[in-house]
Amino acid sequence: MYTEFQIQCALLMASEISLSKLSEDFGERSDPTVEKAQRTWLTISEALAITLKQAMCQHRLTMGVYDCAKLLSSSPNRVMLCVLPEISTSDVAMHIHHTLIKSFCWEHDIRLLTVKNQQSLLDLVKGTPEYSEATSDTMLCLLVENPTDGNSEADTFVCGYHDAVMLSDIFPKPVIHLPD
Repeated sequence: MYTEFQIQCALLMASEISLSKLSEDFGERSDPTVEKAQRTWLTISEALAITLKQAMCQHRLTMGVYDCAKLLSSSPNRVMLCVLPEISTSDVAMHIHHTLIKSFCWEHDIRLLTVKNQQSLLDLVKGTPEYSEATSDTMLCLLVENPTDGNSEADTFVCGYHDAVMLSDIFPKPVIHLPD
């Protein structure tokens, strides 16, 4: 089994996305005197958080099992990524929902990532005014649609992570811990 750190190291060797570049994409100013070798590299947790924030700003995020099922059944080719929170094994109904969603995503080649807990997703989404009414029920499934103007660097990083790690022979599959 690989640790998240080992996976991140492997991905860093394959990708050159820096936090300073992504900070600029969000309108934050980075220090121009910082040399390229001194930049902090992006983790999958941070990249996923940025991807979700971008999707919210661009109205490309669908939340809730029912709304996600409608989008998946009508236009699966519009979906870039499905994000599911880890669920307790005692919740049989949610286990069945997640199993069906995972199967559908697998069948239609939709990238699927699992995050550690539902509350971290809720906190991330509620941080945006447009989604302040989100509830824990809507965090049972999130779909990120493909952007109309091409993938951002964070989108590319998240998709590359999925393709390199989630489609590999690494078991058990990693669960992403969103940043606080």
